[in-house]
Amino acid sequence: MNHTMRRAAILGILTAACAQAAAADAWHFTFGPTASAGHSAVQPDMAYDSQRGYGFEPGARVRTDGGAGGPSLTSDQPFFFSADLPEGNYNVTVTLGGEQAANTTVKAELRRLMLERVATAPGATVTRTFTVNIRTPRIAAVDGVAAGAVKLKSPRESVQEAWAWDRRLTLEFNGEHPAVRAIDIVPVRAPTLFLLGDSTVCDQPAEPYNSWGQMLPRFFKPGIAIANHGESGETYRDSLGRRRLDKILSVMHPGDTVLMQFGHNDQKQIKDGKGGPFTTYKDEIRKHVEAIRAHGGTAVIVSSMERRNFDANGKVVPSLIDYADAARQSAQELGTAFIDLNAVSKPFYEALGPEHSKRAFAEPEPGRIDNTHHNSYGSYELAQAVVTGLKQTGLPAAAYIADGYGHFDPAHPDPVATFAVPPSPNFTNQRPLGDESHAAAPAAAQAYLFAYFTGNGEDGLHLAASNDGYHWDKLGQGRSYLKPEAGAAKLMRDPCIVLGPDGVYHMVWTTGWKENNIGYASSKDLLHWSKQQQIAVMAHEPQALNAWAPEIVYDAQRSEYLIFWASTIPGRFKDTDGSSEEKYNHRIYYTTTRDFVTYAPTRLYYDPGFSVIDATFLHARGADYLLVKDETRNPPHKYLQLAAASDLHGPFGKLSAPLTPAGLWTEGPTALQVGEDIIVYYDAYRDKHYGAMRSRDLVHWEDVTAQMHFPDEGTPQRLRHGTVLAVPPALVDSLR
Repeated sequence: MNHTMRRAAILGILTAACAQAAAADAWHFTFGPTASAGHSAVQPDMAYDSQRGYGFEPGARVRTDGGAGGPSLTSDQPFFFSADLPEGNYNVTVTLGGEQAANTTVKAELRRLMLERVATAPGATVTRTFTVNIRTPRIAAVDGVAAGAVKLKSPRESVQEAWAWDRRLTLEFNGEHPAVRAIDIVPVRAPTLFLLGDSTVCDQPAEPYNSWGQMLPRFFKPGIAIANHGESGETYRDSLGRRRLDKILSVMHPGDTVLMQFGHNDQKQIKDGKGGPFTTYKDEIRKHVEAIRAHGGTAVIVSSMERRNFDANGKVVPSLIDYADAARQSAQELGTAFIDLNAVSKPFYEALGPEHSKRAFAEPEPGRIDNTHHNSYGSYELAQAVVTGLKQTGLPAAAYIADGYGHFDPAHPDPVATFAVPPSPNFTNQRPLGDESHAAAPAAAQAYLFAYFTGNGEDGLHLAASNDGYHWDKLGQGRSYLKPEAGAAKLMRDPCIVLGPDGVYHMVWTTGWKENNIGYASSKDLLHWSKQQQIAVMAHEPQALNAWAPEIVYDAQRSEYLIFWASTIPGRFKDTDGSSEEKYNHRIYYTTTRDFVTYAPTRLYYDPGFSVIDATFLHARGADYLLVKDETRNPPHKYLQLAAASDLHGPFGKLSAPLTPAGLWTEGPTALQVGEDIIVYYDAYRDKHYGAMRSRDLVHWEDVTAQMHFPDEGTPQRLRHGTVLAVPPALVDSLR
């Protein structure tokens, strides 16, 4: 299928006019019952569909109104619309307005502010254009850069921030009675302003957190794209190690600009004895500047803004001055542009004062101010400071600054009372990743959850919690949190839970010993669950004996869920027949879904050349590994092994040596990262106890079973084959 035909198929465009529009490299949507010339019609009930390639994200409550100028789409709450698009820059033109007076704010991808409070009179329309960048983790090979992928953080970037990396353009329509009549999307070869930085720069996924990088697009005219490659908790060293700089270099064009701001987390290197502001920090800045110049780009060094901390005289107490000085020195020595956000942030905070400055910082819980991370108002003002600094550099990118901006006076910021950018609907009280040593308020502790079954799985889902990954306590006095209803045997064995980018927990499980289906249910709080589904994953194979130990992961690169499990199809792998108990000779199979309504055809997922079961993924050091059990009985293996995964769909590397103790029969592996340690938990089912192995390099493993506490060990209610996941502490509190 050629490029034009593919676009037409993605959008479901059926008319000749729409096909002509696709041929002209344009995507057009109108909202109403029929399509106008060159546009595809979008109905209020059109949920996103991967086959169609566009639609509303879950939770949208939209309706069509009439109006003299034609139908428009409106809602009483924010809603999201997505369309599948290749990586690149796009000019997006929206026609706003409806039958009633409307006020519409538009954000793109992860809450990037594009249009602020566009007012329309009843029956009137307004057309606005902005430029958006869409990216994926894939890195194409260019001069000096090897092909590969950005080493995303899981689950932060693969789940909470998945919209920043998928193959979709997602638009948020917000405000008082937002109204949109049409969307036109056209690929464009536009200059790009890349951002590299930490949590104060990156696209924060949820309120009340925000960054100046998210607000920056609002202050630029169409014709230049803002591509934010910042990430929470990172440093210049992480930018190199996780290949974020390589990603930028692979898509950069001569004349593009890169703004770089790190410092908050680099301070940890002093504490760890691994660097300092005037040594390693400056050297890592130099590496960035030289690489950007070698690819025809322009580097701009930005010093980190201060934290909120005042002395008795109402003056800001500096905590990042050494890094600001080192950044300034680097700019002078390398002859590159410099924006001193550190210097500007102090009079900004002091103008607000010790008390009122709280209103520029995130407040994830009443009375708890995060004195490092900003809210929308604080980041909006700091974005103006960056815009002003860019204008003062005189670089070509400054020509795209929106009219009326570039003159920010930090001593006279915009009044807080007049700030009215509407908040996005998603909220979190979990602090962004980063250095906490200088924060005035402590971050929320991390919590871990263990989902497991007991006995034969008759009574359903059980949960245990831990603050350190070692001491696990059962929740709800050991009661079941979900009774099994799916399948003939109505069991709930091997439960596996993943948090999706929609904020919903999705669970799959084994429904019976001799069934060709698995179970599925979802929940927002792990207390109230959807109706249970019976997914007949092996129904197409009438000889299949089973579907055991399903696992589910979210694939951010493909914007879909990957579900895989073990099944035996007699005679399918004759070379290893008889190697397992009874008639079993397992291989791993899989399907994918985006909506848990339609599923891709089942295919073979992993065949290592022996009977294999209980596959799960382990994410560590920015990479994925498949963790599996060798189910060979003759001779006995029954141990766990690791294989590197270049992608969630493979291919998978050579299997490691066994992880688990020699002679121990194990099953049900599940992995968790606690600090720098990777812990693999397993069910020593023949010895009737749970165990754990620990490693930092995934090569040398230490048995830490003796350090573990699992509830009900030695009783019929002991943990059986479960999965672990990191969760907000508040969720554990509610489950208790």
